[in-house]
Amino acid sequence: MDLDKKARKPFVFKSAYYLSLYTKRRAKNLKELAAGIREADAGTIFHHVFHTVFAKHLLRPYYNNDFAIWVAEELNDENLAIELSSISGAEPATVEDVRKELLAVLEPRADERPARREFVFVSMVPITYETGLKAETLAEFLDAIGAAPAESVAYHFVTARVLGSGRNDFSKWLEEEFGLIEAAEALSRIDPLIFNNEEELKSEVVRTLERELL
Repeated sequence: MDLDKKARKPFVFKSAYYLSLYTKRRAKNLKELAAGIREADAGTIFHHVFHTVFAKHLLRPYYNNDFAIWVAEELNDENLAIELSSISGAEPATVEDVRKELLAVLEPRADERPARREFVFVSMVPITYETGLKAETLAEFLDAIGAAPAESVAYHFVTARVLGSGRNDFSKWLEEEFGLIEAAEALSRIDPLIFNNEEELKSEVVRTLERELL
């Protein structure tokens, strides 16, 4: 593999910080939770399902999204919480795919049992910026992704994909610029929801790239 061949378009590394927006929507029971998930904007679903990847947990949470945690802690429904926590965050899931999966689990069980505390829906908006890192060749790409902040890797691998086309930016670039279908697919198989924080996700992305490209 020619690691020094130039791409037609360089990969420009961006990153993001996330502005939280508190909505007026709340849920007191499963019926209201399902209605909230059905009607919430994309930023709300993204925030409550994927923010654990962006958090700095020392220990992995037992449930991997806020809806499952609320069902377990405020309704004592462990079986439903486990089902909600089994939602896949892997490609090609976009936020609308995740919404459908959540509702498929929740709506048949949506009753009016009162929860101890309300669920408060919070939305978010990613504010993106360029990091100053750029790669024109595969060698530069490997160096840059190793040097990039974990937040940048998570932005390209999770945010851009879940709120966009359903494909992470790294796989798209490798396939479109170099025809590296197998390497692109290997990256696409990584499910970000199994990682505790951005550093762990970045390490897996770098390991996969080094295995496929070197």
